[in-house]
Amino acid sequence: MALMKAKDIPEGGVALDELEATEYVWNLVFDWESSSDTWALKYAPMILGGVNALCGVLINRHYRNRLKLGSYGYFASVVPITVMPAVLTALFHRQLISTDLLLMKNQGCPLCYEVRSAAVQCSLGTLYPMLLAPTSALMFANRYSTYRVPNLNEGAKVMFQFLRKVTRPYNSTLTLMVVAQVLASSIFTYYEMVNNLTLRAKIMEIEANMEKEKQ
Repeated sequence: MALMKAKDIPEGGVALDELEATEYVWNLVFDWESSSDTWALKYAPMILGGVNALCGVLINRHYRNRLKLGSYGYFASVVPITVMPAVLTALFHRQLISTDLLLMKNQGCPLCYEVRSAAVQCSLGTLYPMLLAPTSALMFANRYSTYRVPNLNEGAKVMFQFLRKVTRPYNSTLTLMVVAQVLASSIFTYYEMVNNLTLRAKIMEIEANMEKEKQ
């Protein structure tokens, strides 16, 4: 049965609330026989989460190397800077992009999905790690005395200048990272839209054939 928005329920139709509709469409996606019709909807959130995990690893490594941390506090920094962006990206992308597509919440605006997907990707893959990585690196460097870092008493301006100096050699890499995130999110979101249209067309075709057989 095709899922559609309607004020009046057609004959033979079933009214679903948003939670039931979400469960229905995702069951349909994962039970669909042809993987080529649904691969992006199934795997895009996980792949994009993996992209952001890699970005988190690279950003964390830069600050740890610059402040000569070695293995000090490594595992304590991995979870918030690498694992969390991956998990949150997958969850937010699936909810804000994939599910919205399947439920047709924003019909006729492919660009809206592309922009929203890129915003989620860059926020969780660059902005989030760029807030946590230098903070945790400064904290561990101060605790283990691996690098001379400014004291908080020296003021925010001194701290900011220090962080800018540490970050400057990495600016080109960060730019490439953002470009890669935008491209990845755009490409996978495009194929999710294609999957959604393909799925709907085939369901309508199946229902049309069933109606012909009844006549």
